[in-house]
Amino acid sequence: MAQGFEHKRECPRASYPLKVSCLGEDQVLEARAENFSLSGACLQTSGEFVPGKSLGVILRFPGARKFFVIPAEVAWSQACASEDGGAPDRLGIKYFYLLPDVRENFRALPSMLPTG
Repeated sequence: MAQGFEHKRECPRASYPLKVSCLGEDQVLEARAENFSLSGACLQTSGEFVPGKSLGVILRFPGARKFFVIPAEVAWSQACASEDGGAPDRLGIKYFYLLPDVRENFRALPSMLPTG
C-alpha cells in the first residue's frame, strides 16, 4: 500500500509507524505515531494524557543520526478499551512550533516512505 500525505486537512498527514517517546511532567512513555503532519500527530500509547497537557515528543526520522524534541500539547485523547486491556490509547497532539530542520525532515518524509 502506498503511504504518503493525505490532503484532506489544512496540513496534510503522512501515515507511517514512527516510534516516538512522550515526555510528560512526571513520565516518559513510548508511543507509535499513526499519522503526523507539520501541525500535529495522532499517537498510540499505553499512557494516559489529558487534553491541554504539555509534553515533549522525542523522535528520530528514518535515516537521521540525531533525535529531535518537539514541544506539543495534547489536543484530544481516546481510551481504546479491549477485553484483554492490551489496546493502546490514542491521542492527538498539536505542536507548539517546529524548528526549521524538523520541518524539513517532515517535508522530506514522503519520499522515504515504502511504496510496496
